[in-house]
Amino acid sequence: MAHSPTNSEIGLENNRRSLPPAYESPAGSRDWSFYPRNGMHCHFQKSPKSKIRMFNKANEAKAKSWLFRGKGKRSNLSDVELKTWKSAFQSGESACESRTLIYQKYGDICDVVGWGSSATILLSRKPQEWHPHIHSFYAIKVFRRLPGVSETAYRRPIDAEFSISSPLRHRNIIRTFELIEIDSGVFGEILEYCSSGDLHTLVAARGQLENEEADCFLKQLMRGINYIHEMGIAHRDLKPENLLLTSNGCLKISDFGTAECFRLAWESDVHMTTTRRGSRPYVSPEQYLSQYFDPRLADIWATAVTYIAMRTGRILWMVATTEDENFRDYIADRQIGRGYFLIEDTCSVASRCVIYSMLNADYTGRPLSNEVLHSQWLQEIEVCTDAENGQV
Repeated sequence: MAHSPTNSEIGLENNRRSLPPAYESPAGSRDWSFYPRNGMHCHFQKSPKSKIRMFNKANEAKAKSWLFRGKGKRSNLSDVELKTWKSAFQSGESACESRTLIYQKYGDICDVVGWGSSATILLSRKPQEWHPHIHSFYAIKVFRRLPGVSETAYRRPIDAEFSISSPLRHRNIIRTFELIEIDSGVFGEILEYCSSGDLHTLVAARGQLENEEADCFLKQLMRGINYIHEMGIAHRDLKPENLLLTSNGCLKISDFGTAECFRLAWESDVHMTTTRRGSRPYVSPEQYLSQYFDPRLADIWATAVTYIAMRTGRILWMVATTEDENFRDYIADRQIGRGYFLIEDTCSVASRCVIYSMLNADYTGRPLSNEVLHSQWLQEIEVCTDAENGQV
């Protein structure tokens, strides 16, 4: 049903005109490509050359509408850390025993691929003994220990994250190999390395993803979510930054630092929670109400917001409360049975019903992960050839 646009819609429509065209690279050197194969498709992607943030505090005004565009610059801090870690991990009498062991098992430190307030992600390269020109790559997540933090306070979240992630075995979940002491009192996780960066960087570079791309990633994401929910784990911080990509387009869920166990192996009931976790644009509205809720359904909400980010190149709102004008507009439209313009403009007819159910403001009305996977829309999505066959 046609309706007159609100002031906020007019403003957003004006902003939409400034959306850059789909990411283009010179012929023969496209960063991300689709190739049909026996009625399906496959991906080939080069490693991202920059780290672009979707939003941050310094740019919150822009973040309210659009993902940041343009090329990011490599942090000088990362170059300093790379030199420091390269030196520290060299084998020899001066290197500590634990670092020497890591060097022997996982090879040389060759890059810093991620950094933040709590951890640094290093890339290691281990040549294969049987063929020196073939390398194995690993990501080493070094947990930063701040001055004045006790050993107990430092180790508790690290041990919790490792105990949750290390038993997980699924092609859409990042593999955690081991937790090891990097230096005296400093620990790190050895992780599977995904050479094509994260989904956030891809979306920011491309502006937005086409239906086939976004649908493929969504189905892979839902498979991973369904697996961890079956294992009694809710991720609680799903967002494009935490979704990694292999060169062949296999999506993998990473960073279980805020994950929680809602059901133990011998239990059948779900433990409800009142804890708010995650990044603000992806946090579900019930988490602001100080009431018990099902943590699985918070993951479902964040997944739908992530899908819209893939399709539109923007986040729906900064926070899912009535303080946010965009969220208020969404709720007002849904209360009178009207579709939200951004979803109506970008999502296929087959997908809208599922997306609206995943974005139900009442969490009890959202579908579980297996229900999403068994929807007609998800059933008809063709996952890329390599991810379907487990070639990651």
